[in-house]
Amino acid sequence: MNVITEKKVVITGEMNVLKARIFAKRMASAIGFDEISVAEIEIVVSELGTNIVKHAGAPGSIRFRLVRDGRVRGIEILVCDEGEGIHNIESMIMDGTSTTGTLGIGLSGVKRLMDEFDLRTSEQNGTVICAKKWIRGDYRSKLHCSVLCRPKMGERVSGDTYFFKQLPSFAVFSVIDALGHGPVAHQVAEKALYILENNYQDTLLSIIEHCHKALIGTRGCAMSLAKIDFRTMKFHHISIGNVETRVYGTPAPLKPVCTNGTLGLIMEHARINVYSYTKGSCIVMFSDGISNKFEVEPAMLRKTPQEISNFIFTKYARDHDDATVLVLK
Repeated sequence: MNVITEKKVVITGEMNVLKARIFAKRMASAIGFDEISVAEIEIVVSELGTNIVKHAGAPGSIRFRLVRDGRVRGIEILVCDEGEGIHNIESMIMDGTSTTGTLGIGLSGVKRLMDEFDLRTSEQNGTVICAKKWIRGDYRSKLHCSVLCRPKMGERVSGDTYFFKQLPSFAVFSVIDALGHGPVAHQVAEKALYILENNYQDTLLSIIEHCHKALIGTRGCAMSLAKIDFRTMKFHHISIGNVETRVYGTPAPLKPVCTNGTLGLIMEHARINVYSYTKGSCIVMFSDGISNKFEVEPAMLRKTPQEISNFIFTKYARDHDDATVLVLK
């Protein structure tokens, strides 16, 4: 099947949105996306196209483009409108917030369905959204992730949270532990998570500094943040506070460094450490709600990330604190 590598659809009404959706389905199928991914791309196009019609109040366009990252194929969806811009981006991207009240998935749903999402908006130039989705089967390197997270016994929400994003050439992941527990700690952790979700392509040091500034005036949080570069096979890591990282299954012992401090309160000598990444190694990140007395034996390393995380969580999670363990392999 021949693939059209680029096409622009002008959006002035609902019929144009339907046209864009039909083309998106055809192009995504021709590129090689499976049925589920094609359906997700259709939903995204419907949401973003309807936003132009009912929210921007002005003509706009959706441009589709075949993109590649090495051997990995994907689709880029570029949406532009000439409206007055979005006044509260953070509110629009929060879960459950629809920009038009039509499909109801909102920009948060668009972000979840796509692999990459970038939004720029102003009153003078309207809104530009660039979203990309990649074919997972094309990935040269795949990480499997398992996370177990629960609040302190008796609490309804946790001051712990986590982040994991895998793209064709790199993966970024983190465990966040706000000081204390309960609703206030939960809000701090969610604020830090929001920064990661919207800045994960920046350098790790830039992300950490952004979090530190954004959390000034709050109770602060500890964070372990890492990036695996599949092209250079390097493991970049920084940890501020009491969130630890361990790496198993490497030819030489690897013990990522933790730095004292609390993001939002005090952060001194923050530094990125770079190590060689060994394909197939097992990386464990955990908050202080998990006792650090555990070890992962060679027999356990042969198991799945789900089995490893369940082993650690079942035996070493503390009831008197929020607890999170993230396992990558």
